[in-house]
Amino acid sequence: MMSFDAARIGEALFLRSSRLAVVAALLAPLLGGCAGSNGIFSRGEADTPYGAYLAGRHAASVNDNLRASDFYSKALADEPSDPVILDRAFMSALVGGDMDRAIPLARRLVALNSGERMPRVTLALVGVKSGDYAQAREEIAAAAPGPFTALVGTLTVAWAAVGEGDRELALERIGTFDGRAAFALFRSFHEGLMLEVLGDEAGAGEAYAEAMETSGGGSIRIVEAYASYLQRQGRADEARAVLEGFLELSPDHPLAADALKRLAGGEVLPPLVNNAAEGTAEALYGLGSALASDTSSNLAELYLRLALYMRPDFDIAQSLLAGTYEQQERWADAVAAYGKVGAGSPLAMNARIQTALALNAMDRRAEAIRVLENAAKKSPQAVEPVVAMGDIYRAAEEYAAAAAQYERAIALSGEPDSSDWTLYYARGISLERLGQWDKAEADLVLALSMSNEHPLVLNYLGYSWVEQHRNLDEALAMIEKAVERRPNDGFIVDSLGWARYRLGEYELAVKYLERAAELQPGDPTINEHLGDALWKVGRKIEARFQWSHALSMEPEARREGILRTKLDLGLEAGERAETDLKSGLPAGAAGS
Repeated sequence: MMSFDAARIGEALFLRSSRLAVVAALLAPLLGGCAGSNGIFSRGEADTPYGAYLAGRHAASVNDNLRASDFYSKALADEPSDPVILDRAFMSALVGGDMDRAIPLARRLVALNSGERMPRVTLALVGVKSGDYAQAREEIAAAAPGPFTALVGTLTVAWAAVGEGDRELALERIGTFDGRAAFALFRSFHEGLMLEVLGDEAGAGEAYAEAMETSGGGSIRIVEAYASYLQRQGRADEARAVLEGFLELSPDHPLAADALKRLAGGEVLPPLVNNAAEGTAEALYGLGSALASDTSSNLAELYLRLALYMRPDFDIAQSLLAGTYEQQERWADAVAAYGKVGAGSPLAMNARIQTALALNAMDRRAEAIRVLENAAKKSPQAVEPVVAMGDIYRAAEEYAAAAAQYERAIALSGEPDSSDWTLYYARGISLERLGQWDKAEADLVLALSMSNEHPLVLNYLGYSWVEQHRNLDEALAMIEKAVERRPNDGFIVDSLGWARYRLGEYELAVKYLERAAELQPGDPTINEHLGDALWKVGRKIEARFQWSHALSMEPEARREGILRTKLDLGLEAGERAETDLKSGLPAGAAGS
């Protein structure tokens, strides 16, 4: 359910103020089974005000905000002044990005309750965007006090003052964050943006330098703003150093790489913000970015939607909004959001790749591959879309197609360097799955060297050797090193347990495999390994429990048959069945 339901509408208010809500709640048990296959009421229930209200609540609970707003609007036809339904309709429209509907609803809400915070802030943003800065200040002044008003309202008033050219008020407002450690970076960054818009170049430079120091040069927006400022001050070498420093922290970041390329070509890097509306958008984006990892609420989505209202061509906000949808597995919303990233944006390639990955998550693999092939055709030297195709094929266990794409990516990369280790690692995995071990081993050994013994490569190569009963001492040492580096990675701990099992150290194997199952409880292979080790130490009831548990996790088809054999006839029969499978004999032939 959308977070603002709980955060903004207490149950007491809900029951006290909304007759329609009360009746709808009483009808919910009667109508609850009438939803269609898509979760929306489908047999005319939504044509009544009560049904529309219930349908709106359901749509909001599954993040279908625009449809929720539609349903709430139907409910309002019966009770046009109901504050609960108005609020839900307004918030659904706002989070769904339908500002044409949200703004009139905001006006209706403040007419009922003049202190409504979110509607007042929304109307203040309308003022800033239209250049009516006095209206913006009036709306914030009329909002009820609270943390939300103090934060967003303060930033809005500060940028409204910038729009009016009132340097003193702008600095006074942004200065309210002084002494608050959590907002130190926010204050210095926005002070720099504000002073630059106001024409105070020296003051802007000092504020940007402070923001750079506070952030350690790790914020792309601060880096972009400062590099642009430095270049326009005739300090191109310093601008280049700032961008290169960021790329050391975040290699190949598209925005920094694009700015560096334009700088090298003599292009002027434009200011990050040119006016009050763009500055307010930047503030809202910053808040959304800070909250983007919290998937339990819609606040990040809300701030990003407002940022995009203030600045529709804000590609980094659009990309982050799409990324929040991905985190919530809202794949269709992610595809739609990535589709709005401008074709000429430095973030366009990333948007195309993420679009393809979202389509693949929706079981639209052919469409995903077409998106990536088109991206590769438009940028023939780009490695990223080719790698993404390889990853999609590998996840689908189409290892020949995956290996071919990784081969293509390696050819595009030219002379290998340390950053290419993932290509050889991925191709090695695909070749190993295809049974081409000599080629796979060469790739994995090269990836191990190139990656400075990355734990993933240590684990995969070591585990492969263990499975083949080869180089067991070396394999064990490699896996132990991987565990030292990633002690909480269930798959790597499983490899160590399995290596001990292969060496006949069953008690020790159980210890590690139990730990692996705790760390990664949903993996069928780990549970099967644990069952095997438990059988070896005589804990046969527990072993069968683990095999049964592994079966419930939908293992690969070939493992399913072996697991059933172990459950019915014991470990030894399962091992014989596995030997038969590897030799191409009918199951059970080796033991007959």
